[in-house]
Amino acid sequence: MGFILVHTSIGCTAKKDSAGIPKKEGKVVAKVNGMALTEEDLTFRPPAAHGGRMASGDQPKALEDLINEELIYQQGLKIGLDKDPGYQARIARIESQLAHAKRAEMMRRVYNTQVAAKIEVSHQDAKKYYDEKINQITADLHLGVLPFSNKEGAEEVLKKIRGGASFESIARSAAGSQVSAGRAPWDLGFLSWDQIPADFLDAVYQLKPGDVSEVVSSKRTGYQIFKLFGIRKNPKADFTAVSGVIMNRLRDKKVLEAYEQYVAKLRKEAKIEKF
Repeated sequence: MGFILVHTSIGCTAKKDSAGIPKKEGKVVAKVNGMALTEEDLTFRPPAAHGGRMASGDQPKALEDLINEELIYQQGLKIGLDKDPGYQARIARIESQLAHAKRAEMMRRVYNTQVAAKIEVSHQDAKKYYDEKINQITADLHLGVLPFSNKEGAEEVLKKIRGGASFESIARSAAGSQVSAGRAPWDLGFLSWDQIPADFLDAVYQLKPGDVSEVVSSKRTGYQIFKLFGIRKNPKADFTAVSGVIMNRLRDKKVLEAYEQYVAKLRKEAKIEKF
């Protein structure tokens, strides 16, 4: 055979899926020993089984192929190949992947409808933020960074820096052969306010030129130590220019907070057992 067969018509006899939701059944196009094959079975056959997207003229052949697959599947059941450990492991993996896909899709829909859709940020919210953070928004920072995969390693390096070791010497040693005649890999150059992750804004904007930050971290980016090399004004960062970015950032922040509150409420109301 020139393709791997993943049987799709086994669900034809089931009226509901594992969540108890009624299945939509398509038009029956054939029956094999009483087992109904539907238009959906034809639609969801693996592309490799019919050479990619099926043209209308290929449907008769596709139906014959599907009938053959059903016959072979039924024969496999008849001779007991469904008891084979390898087959059972493969099916268990497919079912696990399906369960994960269903969970992820439902999570996406709940997140969009119950959390994100309920968050609003106004022009006034953005203006208030701009006025409060104007010293950050109108200043570009020349930053260096040392990234770490764990907190312990970052704190050990910070201790060395506080003890007199230079940020640059440690960065140069960590970079090794990556250092070239161009800009050093730890040198981020000048970054505007909107290029710096929101989680790090307060930590880096409180630095003075030459200062090295404490260990800063976020779930998304791991652990970092920053050094501020210099500051320059950004005259183009007026409210009109950055209002859209501010509104997006405020919305992201509010959505994250709302999501965490939503999950906390669900966890509080649920019975959760860990084993």
